[in-house]
Amino acid sequence: MNRGMCHRGARLLGESNASPEWLWPASSVARGRFAVMERPHAPGADNSGASCTYRNPRNDRKQAARRVSRQQPMLIPSTNNVGSSLDATTAPTPEAPRIDAAPPRLLNDPVHYKRQRELRAGIGVSNKDTGSFQFYGPSSHFCFIQRIYQRIKRRAHETLLTPQRSPVPEGVGNWGLERFMFSLSADNDATNCQSNACFPRELGEAFIKSYFELIHPQVPVLVYSEIMELWDGMWQPPSKRTPVKGEELLLMVLAIGARVSSFEGKQDVNVSEGWAAYFSKRADDATNLFENPSLRSTHFLLLKAMYAFQVMRPNDAYLCLGHAARNAMALGINRSQVVDGANLAMHRLRRTFWVIYAYERACTIFTGRPSAFRDELIDVPYPEDLPSPGPIGDSGVSDPSPIVVRKCGYVRAMARVGKVADRIFVDIYSTKSISNVADINKVRHAVIECDMELESITRNLPPYLHFFDPDLPVGDGWQEVQRILLGCHYYLLRVLMHRPALVFATFFNSKAEAEERGAGAMHVHDSIEASISSARCIINLTHDAYSHRCSKIKFDGTLAAFLVSACVTLLYDVLDPGTSPEYARGTFSVVERGIQCLDQLQHVGPINGKILSLDIMKVAKDALQSSLADSQLNEDLVDLFPWLQSGNNAGFPVQGNVSTAYMEDQTMSEPQNFLSSLPAMPEVNYMSHWLEAGFDPEDIPNSLY
Repeated sequence: MNRGMCHRGARLLGESNASPEWLWPASSVARGRFAVMERPHAPGADNSGASCTYRNPRNDRKQAARRVSRQQPMLIPSTNNVGSSLDATTAPTPEAPRIDAAPPRLLNDPVHYKRQRELRAGIGVSNKDTGSFQFYGPSSHFCFIQRIYQRIKRRAHETLLTPQRSPVPEGVGNWGLERFMFSLSADNDATNCQSNACFPRELGEAFIKSYFELIHPQVPVLVYSEIMELWDGMWQPPSKRTPVKGEELLLMVLAIGARVSSFEGKQDVNVSEGWAAYFSKRADDATNLFENPSLRSTHFLLLKAMYAFQVMRPNDAYLCLGHAARNAMALGINRSQVVDGANLAMHRLRRTFWVIYAYERACTIFTGRPSAFRDELIDVPYPEDLPSPGPIGDSGVSDPSPIVVRKCGYVRAMARVGKVADRIFVDIYSTKSISNVADINKVRHAVIECDMELESITRNLPPYLHFFDPDLPVGDGWQEVQRILLGCHYYLLRVLMHRPALVFATFFNSKAEAEERGAGAMHVHDSIEASISSARCIINLTHDAYSHRCSKIKFDGTLAAFLVSACVTLLYDVLDPGTSPEYARGTFSVVERGIQCLDQLQHVGPINGKILSLDIMKVAKDALQSSLADSQLNEDLVDLFPWLQSGNNAGFPVQGNVSTAYMEDQTMSEPQNFLSSLPAMPEVNYMSHWLEAGFDPEDIPNSLY
């Protein structure tokens, strides 16, 4: 490796103080190399990265075939640039089956083309007070909520392309979801805290511990000893304090740690949210994001995005991750020329890049917006597993999770999931993917290939990441955290990949009619089955983790978005007129488990998601009752699910059977005077979230008072 580039990588690490002790023999690194999937070429593709073209077999439609050829999107790159050092040992992905040409009657059906364009429409939301505007694409959760609202209101002739009369789409405004898009007003901003708050050292150490237990396995970019060194420095006498770099990272660790912390197995919302808002505001004041990009500022942006995930603010997460991505490219850590080297400093740079890549790609498809990355300009290899623990930093403080930075299977898998996410967004959801009706076959081919690529990821995972195996022995805490997060990302991508067929079916009176009108080109039934099955898997996976595999994960608010997406997908399917009572009962049983999981999360965002799901479930029950004309159906459903009765949600089992033994143990081990002995937290008005969203005071859960 070029000596100058080695020094360049060391400088990127800033305060890491890379030393000769961080080096190890190159031979041991070679033996520890891992491989990543390389997609096979489609027929006619070469190694130049050019688009793969699929011929239209109908010779009498040469003009249509030429249009398909010109606009065929690029497959997941099979060039040797992305993760090139890891492409040797992974089994190849099977070639996708051949897709027949679109039936002639579809090629001359402008109504079908119009419906395909509608599937790829998004929504715009504006704030008339500030003039702010945000767009969410067709793959976003907010866009799907609007579709559900239209279906509940039975507005068959209204589409997302219909000009809206209000600044906020009715479905989004009905449940107050715009409050998670735009910042609160200055009067109700939770960050308007007192600047000098007394903070006990023990509580701060508990927040740091919570961060490294639950968040560090998801974004293994920080070094525990460095954070503890910054923390210890804050407790030095004023006369011995010196200006330190990286204080903003410590403050964000404290902020996120406060959000995911628990005391004696119980979370106190006032303490966690109050201190989280306080430290987040302090961190913003301690840094300038747009000045001199560095690895430290890149890590800070990543942590800001993770905080945004916790408070369910996808727009903030998208902006922070996009800026982190550009920081990474400005530093050059997307190039092997910069990060090449067999030492921990270079390994940390590679790990940082692929973590940002994975979460940025996930956030883009979840918001329905473009990615900042281009795969053809990335040639940095994936981080390989380290052959030995090795010293991480110079501090003598014990790292609670030293193995996390050595085992990079999660980072590699998430990076590959991110590649698939981008292709789903571009080749299935973008308007460019369906420039004419003949492109419906191209989209179907993309669905099949993305599904196969996702499945291929599961074949190369280390055993502790086998989220698809419910009988897997319970692993260490960090392993269970990575397992559930990888599984949720995997299944949600499958939901999104196949969900256009679910929406397409609602344009007709039945799924059978949708299949017939689509002339079999969309495989409506198969795609709906795949989407619904994956949504069920998200709920079952999360419920299993909450119940016994990793009970602490329920303090991570990130999972709320996955649970709500799964619940509303299942309920959207139940609204189908052809739904049978038996199918409805089965679906309600699964969604009930999802809502029980949401109820375990005591933050405002997840609770809003729970009420949203409950509201939709009641409407689904009414729709079933009216469509089936079964007088016994209402009584049967209410007997099985008391929360379906009209009125408030008093009938809902607050804790349910998610973890009965755990809750009993929690009651017996109630903390004596720990919380009451803490100094007053910064003043925060929590009720404003609910009152601004239009909820009545009696509907606000007691846990928020």
